[in-house]
This record gives sequence, structure tokens and C-alpha cells, in this order.
Amino acid sequence: MSTHHLIVKAARTALGLSRKELAELAGLSDRTIYNIETNQDYVLLDTLMKVRRVFAERGLELVEGDGERGWGLYFKSNEAS
Repeated sequence: MSTHHLIVKAARTALGLSRKELAELAGLSDRTIYNIETNQDYVLLDTLMKVRRVFAERGLELVEGDGERGWGLYFKSNEAS
């Protein structure tokens, strides 16, 4: 069972973005973001990649499940190691 819709909503919320803001940044409609977050429609890979790009630009990476673990979030540090 896919849980990407829950992770997208959690990531958007963690970054303090509204659905409309995320949609604009990703070049999508706010209805598309709503559909993703409420698991209304099948999500095209291209659409999910646009959303992931917005998150990555803000230091947040969506980590896909590996069969044992589900999807998750990874916050990248802005500090040099």
C-alpha cells in the first residue's frame, strides 16, 4: 500500500507551505496537490518528481520505502561537514 500522499502532506506542512504555494512552486495546480494528499488519483511519476524537486530545493528529501520500511523524510543539513 502506497503512503506517498501522507509523506507529501507531512513534507509540505514541515516546510510551512500551503497547497497553493507548493502547486505554484512545482508548476502544478492546487487541485493536483489536493488530489495527491488525499490519495484521490493515481500520481504520475513526473508529477511526483516535480513535488520532490521543490522539497529538495528546500533541504527536504522524500525517501522511498524499501519493502521493509515505508516512505519517510530526510532533512538535509545546510552546514558543511
